[in-house]
Amino acid sequence: MCNYSQYLVEKGKKEGIEEGKEEGREEEKLAFLEKLEARHYSDSQIMKFLEVDKNRLQFLREKLQERLTVMADD
Repeated sequence: MCNYSQYLVEKGKKEGIEEGKEEGREEEKLAFLEKLEARHYSDSQIMKFLEVDKNRLQFLREKLQERLTVMADD
């Protein structure tokens, strides 16, 4: 039973690390998206640069808009 609990702890650590990496990548994409939008790149160019599909691009734009709204409120 001890080995199983250790397995669960290690599995949780790995999942946490992967989630942290994904959040970091998303932050980078949001910053890059903001720059691309400011330079008026087309959707197809942005999707190519960010390596995302149209749905993910829309999601990132919504996240970016939320961030900008929060910053404007501060």
